[in-house]
Amino acid sequence: MNKQSRARNYAMEPRNRLFEGIRGMIETEIHPGRTVTFVSQVDLTQVEAARQGAAQAGISKPSYTAFVVKATALALREFPYANRRVARRIWTPWAYPRVQKFFHCDIAVAVERAEEGAESVTFADILRDADQLPLAEITRQLADLARSTKENNRQWRDFHNVMTRTPSWLGKLLLRLPLMAPSLWVKWRGAAVLVSSPAKYGVDSLVATWTSPLGVSFGLVKPRPVVVDGEVVARPTFNLVLTFDRRIMAGAQAARFFSRIVDILQKVQECPLDGFSRVAGSGIPVPTAAA
Repeated sequence: MNKQSRARNYAMEPRNRLFEGIRGMIETEIHPGRTVTFVSQVDLTQVEAARQGAAQAGISKPSYTAFVVKATALALREFPYANRRVARRIWTPWAYPRVQKFFHCDIAVAVERAEEGAESVTFADILRDADQLPLAEITRQLADLARSTKENNRQWRDFHNVMTRTPSWLGKLLLRLPLMAPSLWVKWRGAAVLVSSPAKYGVDSLVATWTSPLGVSFGLVKPRPVVVDGEVVARPTFNLVLTFDRRIMAGAQAARFFSRIVDILQKVQECPLDGFSRVAGSGIPVPTAAA
């Protein structure tokens, strides 16, 4: 094979600033050795009853992501030790890291972007005080994020501009500033949790290491066998995954936090917090789930 024909076997793609920015964050912020992952199959019978109840009442169905965001935020409020991260201050990077404790249950949500040549690019926007938001409002904000553009979403616009309008070295530095400046973390990253889901593509589970201390993800909702009162029945379920920074909490504490999220999702009608037994905060009772 001559050199000319061999050259057609590959091509070097042109430089892409967005790809460089994401790659820089991954290389500097993700450390698999610091993380532990829990997985649980969640029975969504009561979640589905709530969604159907909303439809029957003539209001928008709360999305699965809305339920996960809400349940996670409520669990954060119950277990504030989970709502923390390890931080270094920008003016003393040589000093011992400190633990930053968050007073608000903000939830960051990963949003897919379609950028040619930079398929790894996503961005995360923040639902502030998600523990206090009704499901309808969380669902509305998530829908807005799905439709976000540089024109209507500041978070995506600022991220895009940093990576495309500044020198590469400066863009990477600016993206890393929240790691060392606690106030910038709150502004651009939220609190401790990042929620992500590949469910719409048919993926059953997503196990990954995230740039946030806590990563919560879930997969495709579909009927799976579940044992109920000694009988195997088909129930709507998804696989819920928690990946956590073990410098923040030990396994037992993380297990209690994760179990609470699962418990809220499986017992939506019984949850005593924030009228969770009411559809989307509307005051309309959720129909009793079928046994």
